Amino acid sequence: MFKTYLQMPLEDLFTNILLETRQISDGIQKADVFASAMERACYLRDLAMLSGNRWIDTDSLRNLDPLIELFRKELDVETIAVVPVFHGHNEPDLGAVGWVEECRELTDRGKTMSSMLQSLRRLRCMIEVADARVKAENFVNRRLQV
Repeated sequence: MFKTYLQMPLEDLFTNILLETRQISDGIQKADVFASAMERACYLRDLAMLSGNRWIDTDSLRNLDPLIELFRKELDVETIAVVPVFHGHNEPDLGAVGWVEECRELTDRGKTMSSMLQSLRRLRCMIEVADARVKAENFVNRRLQV
């Protein structure tokens, strides 16, 4: 995923950031994870600033980190069980060949939290890449003007 964001045109990356931000805002309005309506409004304001007049940079990442942590904690609460799942096959001579992955069994609310958490992490990754690419482009442009 990270490599995809590095290779796509910058305009497409910003379009994806705006679309992801809007989807997350819609999900946050429906999510019941906030202690108060004021807390939800503050996070929605921060997300609106990403698609508004404010520049996408490392400050916006600092605003996303508490939200990601909140959804991660909620995901832990909504986990019913952690089940080991074997990926591989049985070899007649060697026995089981493969790896074991621990998967969470989630409630319906937990599945929503997991989806929101993945979206928030994806948005964070896109913002990091966009910020780095714009800074690099500005640096190169300044070097060429000298």
